[in-house]
Amino acid sequence: MTSLARENAIKGLAHRAYDRDHTDAGERPSTTDFAFEYVTWLLAQGWSEPPEAQPAPAPASPTPPNGLRGAAIARHALAQIGKGGSDDR
Repeated sequence: MTSLARENAIKGLAHRAYDRDHTDAGERPSTTDFAFEYVTWLLAQGWSEPPEAQPAPAPASPTPPNGLRGAAIARHALAQIGKGGSDDR
Protein backbone atom coordinates (compact mmCIF):
# COMPACT_ATOMS: atom_id res chain seq x y z
CA MET A 1 0.00 0.00 0.00
CA THR A 2 1.35 3.39 -0.89
CA SER A 3 0.54 6.72 0.65
CA LEU A 4 -1.08 9.48 -1.37
CA ALA A 5 2.19 11.47 -1.41
CA ARG A 6 4.11 8.45 -2.73
CA GLU A 7 1.44 7.75 -5.31
CA ASN A 8 1.58 11.37 -6.51
CA ALA A 9 5.39 11.20 -6.73
CA ILE A 10 5.18 8.01 -8.82
CA LYS A 11 2.61 9.56 -11.13
CA GLY A 12 4.66 12.75 -11.40
CA LEU A 13 7.81 10.86 -12.34
CA ALA A 14 5.97 8.68 -14.84
CA HIS A 15 4.43 11.78 -16.46
CA ARG A 16 7.78 13.59 -16.65
CA ALA A 17 9.56 10.51 -18.02
CA TYR A 18 6.86 10.07 -20.66
CA ASP A 19 7.13 13.72 -21.70
CA ARG A 20 10.93 13.48 -21.83
CA ASP A 21 10.83 10.31 -23.92
CA HIS A 22 8.52 11.95 -26.45
CA THR A 23 10.62 15.09 -26.88
CA ASP A 24 12.88 15.50 -29.89
CA ALA A 25 16.40 14.33 -29.13
CA GLY A 26 17.85 17.80 -29.79
CA GLU A 27 15.45 19.46 -27.34
CA ARG A 28 15.69 16.78 -24.65
CA PRO A 29 17.38 17.91 -21.42
CA SER A 30 20.35 15.93 -20.11
CA THR A 31 19.65 13.14 -17.63
CA THR A 32 21.31 15.20 -14.86
CA ASP A 33 19.06 18.19 -15.61
CA PHE A 34 16.04 15.88 -15.69
CA ALA A 35 16.94 14.35 -12.31
CA PHE A 36 17.66 17.77 -10.76
CA GLU A 37 14.31 19.10 -11.98
CA TYR A 38 12.48 16.09 -10.58
CA VAL A 39 14.15 16.28 -7.15
CA THR A 40 13.37 20.01 -7.05
CA TRP A 41 9.73 19.18 -7.83
CA LEU A 42 9.70 16.55 -5.05
CA LEU A 43 11.06 19.09 -2.55
CA ALA A 44 8.38 21.58 -3.60
CA GLN A 45 5.76 18.88 -2.94
CA GLY A 46 6.98 18.51 0.66
CA TRP A 47 9.34 15.58 0.28
CA SER A 48 12.31 15.59 2.62
CA GLU A 49 15.57 13.75 2.23
CA PRO A 50 15.97 10.62 4.36
CA PRO A 51 18.27 11.00 7.36
CA GLU A 52 21.87 9.92 6.92
CA ALA A 53 22.71 6.45 8.16
CA GLN A 54 24.32 6.37 11.58
CA PRO A 55 27.69 4.63 11.86
CA ALA A 56 27.66 1.22 13.47
CA PRO A 57 28.70 1.15 17.12
CA ALA A 58 32.28 0.11 17.81
CA PRO A 59 32.62 -3.55 18.70
CA ALA A 60 33.15 -4.32 22.37
CA SER A 61 36.71 -5.09 23.31
CA PRO A 62 37.34 -8.76 24.06
CA THR A 63 37.32 -9.71 27.71
CA PRO A 64 40.25 -11.62 29.16
CA PRO A 65 39.63 -15.24 30.21
CA ASN A 66 38.06 -15.65 33.64
CA GLY A 67 38.03 -11.88 34.11
CA LEU A 68 41.82 -11.71 34.41
CA ARG A 69 43.53 -8.46 33.47
CA GLY A 70 47.06 -7.26 32.87
CA ALA A 71 49.84 -9.21 34.58
CA ALA A 72 47.33 -11.73 35.95
CA ILE A 73 46.86 -13.05 32.41
CA ALA A 74 50.61 -13.67 32.08
CA ARG A 75 50.78 -15.35 35.53
CA HIS A 76 47.85 -17.58 34.61
CA ALA A 77 49.48 -18.55 31.29
CA LEU A 78 52.81 -19.32 33.01
CA ALA A 79 51.05 -21.40 35.64
CA GLN A 80 49.36 -23.42 32.90
CA ILE A 81 52.72 -24.00 31.23
CA GLY A 82 54.32 -24.92 34.57
CA LYS A 83 51.73 -27.61 35.24
CA GLY A 84 53.14 -29.48 32.26
CA GLY A 85 51.46 -32.45 30.81
CA SER A 86 52.01 -35.85 29.41
CA ASP A 87 52.48 -34.58 25.87
CA ASP A 88 56.32 -34.39 26.28
CA ARG A 89 56.67 -30.66 25.60
